Amino acid sequence: MQIYLNIFLILFTHIFSPSEHETYVSITEIMARENEALEISIELIAHDFEYVYKKEMNKSIKSISKEKKEYYDSDEIKIYLDNHFSISQKDKKTNLKIIGNEIKLDGSLLIYLEGKYKKNINYIHVNNDLLVNWLPNQQNIVNLNGFIKSSFTFNKNKKSYVFQ
Repeated sequence: MQIYLNIFLILFTHIFSPSEHETYVSITEIMARENEALEISIELIAHDFEYVYKKEMNKSIKSISKEKKEYYDSDEIKIYLDNHFSISQKDKKTNLKIIGNEIKLDGSLLIYLEGKYKKNINYIHVNNDLLVNWLPNQQNIVNLNGFIKSSFTFNKNKKSYVFQ
């Protein structure tokens, strides 16, 4: 009887234990350098990214391990990012290039991008709906530093913002 009770308790706690976390947040840092360079880092939860990627692209994204580092294929990340994260200036989309990514031991995914901005510009328009189509509680914080210092939190209802 004790065995059946133990099996029941294991199954019960597994079924009703929260397998998802309650907080869905990404943090994007955009640094606008004086030489017109944009340096961007996006930090989000890797398994959330995998889940959303699979739902949206109808295929899995698998991590790659090399020299004790884990990462995703940058070309696959770029396909997703092109649809969900962009920066525009004077109604022209800024070309962003992925320079790398890494999956940290804590389960976070860091994506590094670079781009160029035009001198003497007074604003940057950011579109950010990373993960929100499949994770409605997702919030995407963007911190802009450089000629404009500002921060904004994107969500399922607010996917676009002009930093001035």
